[in-house]
This record gives sequence, C-alpha cells and structure tokens, in this order.
Amino acid sequence: MSDLVITTVGRKTGRLRTTTHAYSSDEGQLVLIGPGSERGPHLPGWYRDLVAHPEAEVQLGDKKLRVRAHTAHGAERRRLWNELVARQPVYQRYANAARGEIPVVVLEETA
Repeated sequence: MSDLVITTVGRKTGRLRTTTHAYSSDEGQLVLIGPGSERGPHLPGWYRDLVAHPEAEVQLGDKKLRVRAHTAHGAERRRLWNELVARQPVYQRYANAARGEIPVVVLEETA
C-alpha cells in the first residue's frame, strides 16, 4: 500500500478538504478503506464528504487525477476486502473491533 492525497468537497461547508490515505489499486482503480471508530458507528469525515459529493481530486506523487467515488457493496466489496486483508491483515483487526461494516471506497478516474 502507498499513500495518496485526496481533496473532497465538505458535505456541510462546501469547502475543499485535503487528507492523506493509504490506498491500494485494483484493475486501474484506487481503493480506500474508511476505518470508522471502535467506539461506535462514526464514519470519517472524508468518507461522508465523498458520499455527499463523489467527485474529488487525487494526487499521486506529482500526478493529479479527477476521480468519482463509490462505496463497494456485495460481491465487489467482498472481493476487494479479501484482497486488502490478504495484503494488510491489520484491517481484519479493525473490522473485528468496529461496530458496523467498514466501507471500501473505489475511486474511478474521470475525464
């Protein structure tokens, strides 16, 4: 896993928000995990921003990409989750401690 910088639009403020995340890639798409909290079903702000405004910008090194986010569900989520856990077993510990399902976010490059 490597790091990327993602800029989202704040769901309440409309302001640009920039955060750094570990990511994986799958068939040319970028994949993020929204770990949430062990204390409850709180989901991170960047994830809630992407649900409200799925268009974002990603920076990978010196390359910038426009992306559209979606939360993986069903077979897509199971496949991606299993691949992520195989590479980074710590995610399974997060899942075991979390209250609720941990989101898997897919970022697809747009024009």
